[in-house]
Amino acid sequence: MTTGVDTVVEAFDEIVRPDGGHVRVVAVEGPLLRVHYEPGVNEECATCAIEADALSGMMREMLAEHAPDITSVVVETG
Repeated sequence: MTTGVDTVVEAFDEIVRPDGGHVRVVAVEGPLLRVHYEPGVNEECATCAIEADALSGMMREMLAEHAPDITSVVVETG
């Protein structure tokens, strides 16, 4: 796994952790990054937790800078 992928996944894990969420790498398959996402819950703001589709898009944007060889992100939940 590249350092850029680690940087991005760790950054998003830090973002979701305060609400009890977690992001971890499942696999890197060529240009595809597969992550597992356990969304957290923010009792004060029900719409503040990041949805899987939004997480995928935000991660792709950050990966363009840190790991440009990764062009797709699949977010698995549950």
